Amino acid sequence: MTSLPPSRRRFLTVTAAAAGAAAPLPFAPAAPAASAGTGWSEDWPPQLRAAVRRAMPVAVEYARSSVKWPFGAVLVDAATGAVGPGAGNTTESGDPTGHAETNLVRLAAADGIALAGHVVVTTAEPCAMCAGALLWGGARGIAYGTSVAKLIAWGMPQIDVSVDELVRRTRGLPHPALARDVRAGLTDPLYRT
Repeated sequence: MTSLPPSRRRFLTVTAAAAGAAAPLPFAPAAPAASAGTGWSEDWPPQLRAAVRRAMPVAVEYARSSVKWPFGAVLVDAATGAVGPGAGNTTESGDPTGHAETNLVRLAAADGIALAGHVVVTTAEPCAMCAGALLWGGARGIAYGTSVAKLIAWGMPQIDVSVDELVRRTRGLPHPALARDVRAGLTDPLYRT
């Protein structure tokens, strides 16, 4: 049997430890909606909604720093609302997995940050790969601005699978809370041009 690389082993260990020892968070995820829609998947506390809204311009700045594909993501502490580290898309480096969300997951793992206590705020709905990484990492919530449906309508290459569907089909992992179309007025212009 092959051993996991040290970085992945550390990430899985930190995530599992945090999930087992985490204090109760200020909201509990509900079952995912039957179909993708707009808005918040459950009653997020007002202070966490405000923190997510405050974090979106930070994610937009990460997106603007990306060379070719303008995607950005940041972490928000679910308990305190503090905006944490962020990442942009780096696929132009030749790594097709260098999406903002996967870069953020790697950054969190390297820094020992457990996703179980954080909401990932991202400029666009995570693709299937990124959503899978966030689900495997146990992200507490996912909040995005622009939907995959809009990206496709504007001619951006995408895998046409929604986060809602991926969450609905996930078994044995925590289901994150979802917030859709968060400050889309800030994020949509990144992709319409």
